[in-house]
Amino acid sequence: MATLWRLDGGTVEEVRQALPARYRSAYTTVQTVLNRLAERGLLNREREGRSIRYRPRLTEAEYISRSIGHTLAFASRDARTAALAQLVGELDAELEDLRRLAAEAEGRRGGA
Repeated sequence: MATLWRLDGGTVEEVRQALPARYRSAYTTVQTVLNRLAERGLLNREREGRSIRYRPRLTEAEYISRSIGHTLAFASRDARTAALAQLVGELDAELEDLRRLAAEAEGRRGGA
């Protein structure tokens, strides 16, 4: 997925070539992985001539947000609060951006 986000989509060969050398598998292996990601609803497939172009259906941020949300959904409120506090506490460089985004989100909620 990281390669597809970076490329904003690609054919099997484009994705394969963009992978780091140590992860560059056979064409059919990359094709299988891309098809499985498409079957799971993470990628769109579009015919492009004789090739198929794979495009992410979610941005990286949307994917991470859904993954975290899914994981936290099954935890108690106390565990969710503690996990989120710990996660945010580890993001020193991003804290100011998070504060700004939280204020913007709160403003939208208050104005709705």
